[in-house]
Amino acid sequence: MYNISQIDNINMYWPEVSDVMPPTYTSAGYLEMTIVAVFFYWLLHLRVRAIIETMSVKVYDAFSTMTDPTAPIIQSSRSLHHHLTQYQLKRREQLTKSRTEAKKQIDEKNVPDKDTFPVIDVLKTGISKKARGYFESWFSTVRHCLTFKGFHYPYIYESVLQDENVKEAIYQTAQDVAEEYGISDEQGFNAILEKQRKRAAQILTLMHAKLSNFVLRISSWVFYKTLPILFKSISIPEAQVDMLKEASKRGLPMIFLPLHRSHIDYIAVTFTLCNNNIRAPIVAAGENLRIPVFGRILRGLGAFFIKRRIDPISGKKDKLYRAILHNYMTLCLEAGHYFEFFIEGGRTRTGKPCMPKGGLLSVFVDAYLSGILDDALLVPVSVNYEKIVEGSFVRELTGAPKQPETFRSAIAGIWKALTSHYGIVRVDFNQPFSLLELVKSFQSKTRHMNETLHIVPSSASLYGTDIVVEEQRQLVDSIARHIIYDCSRSTAVMSTNALAFLLLNIHRDGVSLSDLTLSFDKLRNQLSATNKDTGFSGDSVDVIEHAVDILGPGLVQREKQPDGSLFLKPVTIVPNVIELAYYSNTLLPHFALDGVLGRVIMALSKRHKYNLRIRSDEIIDTCFELCGILQYEFLFTKACQSLIDAFYDVLDSFVINEILVKHDPPRDTRSAGRNLDFVHDEDEDDEEIISSPLYSINDKEKLKYYAVLFDSLIDTYSVTFNHLFTLIGHQITEGELVKEILQKVTSLINLGVIRCGESLSTEAIRNSIKLLEKMNVLLCHNHDGTKIYYLNQPCENELTLEPIAEKITKFQDIYQDS
Repeated sequence: MYNISQIDNINMYWPEVSDVMPPTYTSAGYLEMTIVAVFFYWLLHLRVRAIIETMSVKVYDAFSTMTDPTAPIIQSSRSLHHHLTQYQLKRREQLTKSRTEAKKQIDEKNVPDKDTFPVIDVLKTGISKKARGYFESWFSTVRHCLTFKGFHYPYIYESVLQDENVKEAIYQTAQDVAEEYGISDEQGFNAILEKQRKRAAQILTLMHAKLSNFVLRISSWVFYKTLPILFKSISIPEAQVDMLKEASKRGLPMIFLPLHRSHIDYIAVTFTLCNNNIRAPIVAAGENLRIPVFGRILRGLGAFFIKRRIDPISGKKDKLYRAILHNYMTLCLEAGHYFEFFIEGGRTRTGKPCMPKGGLLSVFVDAYLSGILDDALLVPVSVNYEKIVEGSFVRELTGAPKQPETFRSAIAGIWKALTSHYGIVRVDFNQPFSLLELVKSFQSKTRHMNETLHIVPSSASLYGTDIVVEEQRQLVDSIARHIIYDCSRSTAVMSTNALAFLLLNIHRDGVSLSDLTLSFDKLRNQLSATNKDTGFSGDSVDVIEHAVDILGPGLVQREKQPDGSLFLKPVTIVPNVIELAYYSNTLLPHFALDGVLGRVIMALSKRHKYNLRIRSDEIIDTCFELCGILQYEFLFTKACQSLIDAFYDVLDSFVINEILVKHDPPRDTRSAGRNLDFVHDEDEDDEEIISSPLYSINDKEKLKYYAVLFDSLIDTYSVTFNHLFTLIGHQITEGELVKEILQKVTSLINLGVIRCGESLSTEAIRNSIKLLEKMNVLLCHNHDGTKIYYLNQPCENELTLEPIAEKITKFQDIYQDS
């Protein structure tokens, strides 16, 4: 029994919370703001910029003279571009402008006509308007930022604390705490209740957004001055802007759901919307971004901050935090706010979309199903970069822990970004779709769900709440997967994506520029034929040279051949190849079905000695098997689509492209499996059974083009599956298990057993562990917040584990004797 004097010392469930009142500006805060102001003044000062540009030219001249006195400056600049500022790059672009302009004729077979698909550069939106007078001509940026449309952004705070659901959560939490510590007297309970009220106010104070037209205008001016230093352009198709403007006239809340690649995503979406006179959204941001100065700026731009881990104590849900988050979002919806959140949770570490986390989406679905929200427009968004500002995630993929964001790291990151160049950014907004119509559609099609591949819905949402009842989870998961799939399909392919994809999967040993150009043209034709948009245009040679410059010599090497031709080769050593794979992986979801089918047919043909014809039902069944293994890596279809039909479509495309040959099936009357077609005789009851069609390989090289796409993933999964044999008879923490598998993959790469250095990936290892857990091979229990893995008892012998390892092994070594 505790007395009243002890209550203040109780860790009230959540030890990180203290009775701190809303944050105020302190002397330290003013100092931080002064440092940032001085930094930007220095950066934008014209005289300083002029000095930098002058010094740049001196460096160019000196380096060019030392290396080759007869070589033009443009040659030396390529080897220095990582160390030069944007001003230097602009000078270089001026030197090559005449050549670039002369070769900008677009091949209609490869690239959509710009007149048909006009693109807006957001960095020039409003700035190019005709000025009226001397002042406007000199201060066009200021004029635009002062005059773009402002909106009323309601401030939601007191109404959240007065909400009955929040009051109930406060009372319930106080009861739980009192029960845990054995406090039964009224005075003690009232003290706990008051403490929970203060905690509720503090949670909301740290969480809520303060979206402001003033901050949006000031920030827009800063972005107009700084973003052109980083990026050549931020492009969006003009038709998409018109589409959003029309959608906003419907008066429904709009929920923007981007894929998450970079911290610039926040800026790119909000900057694009507000500077095209569309209401800016409030944005769900990780609590790690609430750092001095920058956190306040983000809050003014609409960020509301959410914990990465809502339940700090395993097995105990923070009911109060969840209630405040849920009701804050719901009341913001009722007030007319637009929303933006990243349905993947965190940024992708691999370049591929992550599996969706449905926590925040469940709030909107629950609001609709409970009648609070009549309808809303969901807008899938994709933002792609020729080069991401943060650099690669190599450290995390090779086992290093994520470094938390700090004020110092933010300043260092800004400085590094402003002295580098990152090419082009492409923003794509998909057609908005009605939440009401989508929910009704999925509810009516639940009977078809068994034809598609599903995984267990995520219950570990990065920003999630579990207010939604269990019966809604499948609905939320289906909608989330639909959104991720649409975002992935709409992601524009950048020049660096295409180049990295070709170098790693087709020309891994290097290729001449002329042959690479032919491959690049073929890839562009493939993408165009499947309506996949590209974020580049022009002659392929120029696009390749631009992409090589953006990626840099650390990822792509240039070698001059004796005959004067240029030879390009990917840097395939670790960790460089992992970064290059990041850009290549953007294209993997687009070719996921082709890759599975190519891999399966190669594996089956090897099993059949490369001569026999293969039945379509065997092909489809094996494709399902491989999709089951890779279910945490890709979304192969929308939740409402048939995976069987999708694979038959790919089979047809392989036949049309002369990769496979389709043979007429033999006719018989034997019993058939699920994929046999039954054709009834016109006259009588006798039925004739048509066996599954047969396929044979016509062009192995073209088939291998698709089969190699999953080499690195198959190798990583194989090592993980085979590592199960070492777990017989003992337990291991998740961290140690991942570390041991990383070490094994590293040794196999060093020995040359594994060809792809990008197989070294903690993401792939963790996904394979999830798969084994779902297969009930691995079991897991949580001890003090640490996952402990061990083999399920029926699997604790080698004879039982061998068939499990064989599930993935049969998809390896498919090229031998081919």
